[in-house]
Amino acid sequence: MTVLLMLILAPLVAGGSELEIPSNVANRSMIIKGTLLCGDKGMKGANVRLFRVYQKDAVDDLSQLLDQSLTYETGFFQIQGNTMRFPSTQTEIQPFVTIHHNCDMDEKQTANLGYKRWAIRLPEDYVTIGTRARKTYDFGRVNLQLEYPGEMYDKKFSINI
Repeated sequence: MTVLLMLILAPLVAGGSELEIPSNVANRSMIIKGTLLCGDKGMKGANVRLFRVYQKDAVDDLSQLLDQSLTYETGFFQIQGNTMRFPSTQTEIQPFVTIHHNCDMDEKQTANLGYKRWAIRLPEDYVTIGTRARKTYDFGRVNLQLEYPGEMYDKKFSINI
């Protein structure tokens, strides 16, 4: 299949022609659902963000944001995004999620320390071609009382959705 595709595309590339990629083929999409808990109760108001690419510097690059949502009273969230607004050279998705929360923190602690931030990469197997995701990644039920690798406090974050 790869060889056949190369044989078809080689004359176009060699001839200097611009190859027009249809947007429905160039775009990628993903949908994620899950439930965040604080102990045995749903974590209401946690912010979940889906990014197009991994960000190693522990700063949320909002230019790469695909979607974000606050968790419901039960802790449930569902976010979905696609690369439709990105140039056709930036349609790859290396799914990366950040969660900002204040589980087991009062308002004073949140004001002094900031929100807790946890980030995780997700499997690329759940990224699908097109603007509508055809597979759902189930994040499962995650208890935010636990301390996760790389979890930190983010004083710059504020929930503004």
